[in-house]
Parts: sequence; C-alpha cells; structure tokens
Amino acid sequence: MDNVPSETPKSDLPVSTEMVKCLMEVGYVAIGRGLQSQATNIFQGIIAARPSSELPLIGLAICKLNFGYIVDAAKILAEQALRLNPDSGLAKCFLAISIRALGREREACDLMRHVCDDTNNNDPVAKAMAESFLSGKDVLP
Repeated sequence: MDNVPSETPKSDLPVSTEMVKCLMEVGYVAIGRGLQSQATNIFQGIIAARPSSELPLIGLAICKLNFGYIVDAAKILAEQALRLNPDSGLAKCFLAISIRALGREREACDLMRHVCDDTNNNDPVAKAMAESFLSGKDVLP
C-alpha cells in the first residue's frame, strides 16, 4: 500500500466536520474525473485530519479500487478501516466488492450476508448495498 500512513496520530486535527464532508465529496469527484493522484492526496489528508474514522480509509480504498489496485483496496479495508471500526457495514461492503473483483465470489457473498444479518449494523446504506449485491444488482453508487 503506497502512500497510506501506517501509523496515525492519536488525536484528530482541528478541522470542522463540514470541511471533512466537503473534502470527502471533492475526493469522490476527483475519482470520478479520473484524477487518481489528486483523489489519493485528498483522502490521505482527511485520514490525517480524522485518524479515528474509517470513512476516509474507505474513500481511499474506493479510489484504489476504481483505478485497478484491488489488492491495495482490500488491504486498506481489512487491515485499517475494519481495525478502526470492526462493525463498519460500509467497510465490509467495499471489502466484499474488492474480494469479488479478486475472484472470490463465495467469500464476498458471505461477507455481504453478514452485513445483511448483522443486528448491530444500523447503516441503511450498507444494508441496501449488501442486499443489492446479493440480488445481483449493481451496488456501486
């Protein structure tokens, strides 16, 4: 995993929640425009500002996934995002998408079933993604 901080500071930088949300959106727009290095830099900055959140790590993993770095995406999700928040339905969903892209369909489906069945998961977006995945529909936003 190139350019992914292995150790993050213990405290978040003083960046407003609104600014973080805006930067996340800009990062996703950069992905959509094919601006890989810019999107990577944006998500790395957000990771520095919010080291205790798995959400910017998910953004970075989506960036890696969209540009064909599937193994890197899976590692970020499994080794970093889910370490920060083992209950993250979104991290599990994108990990399943990565795993499927690596040809491990059964493992991906098992993970998505876990998201659907998890009574602790209060994330309706993750549940909808998992249900769509399992029904064979396109799950990427």
